[in-house]
Amino acid sequence: MNIREKYNIKENSNSFSFQPVKPLQKLSSWFLAGIFAAAILLPLFREMLDETLFFALYILLAYGVIHSLYDILIRAKISYTFDLRANSVYRMSPVSEKKKIMKLEEAVIFVSSEMGSWHYSLGAKKSHFVKSYAISENFSSGKKSDAKQEIYEEQILMRINKMIDSAQGLTN
Repeated sequence: MNIREKYNIKENSNSFSFQPVKPLQKLSSWFLAGIFAAAILLPLFREMLDETLFFALYILLAYGVIHSLYDILIRAKISYTFDLRANSVYRMSPVSEKKKIMKLEEAVIFVSSEMGSWHYSLGAKKSHFVKSYAISENFSSGKKSDAKQEIYEEQILMRINKMIDSAQGLTN
């Protein structure tokens, strides 16, 4: 799969749009299939499991289904548009309309880390530690992750930085 399909990139001379967490959609689909397989196989082990444990496992599976469906139907479809003409960054979600989140000239990209992995985040210069938006999938250590990171930086991050620099140059 090429990078344009992987992140659903749409680009023209004055705007750049992409879905940063779209690669999660495939992983969540596989996770959901595994949950359904476990739900089908779990009754085979009912005799060996305590009744409380049996129902607790089904509750965990239900939580996994809800979380996977959220990732597939909502989170993976969130997109960001960087519009140079309007000097704005927009966030679109299946559950909310297009929303301006900041001026392009105020945007800053930084690294956020959580529990052994990290991702690129976007925030406004003066408040990026208070409110920020994840604009990449999570990366970790390892050759595969390094390769994904390099492709992301070359194909997406470079374009976003170029637009931010252009917007800041227009206001100076």
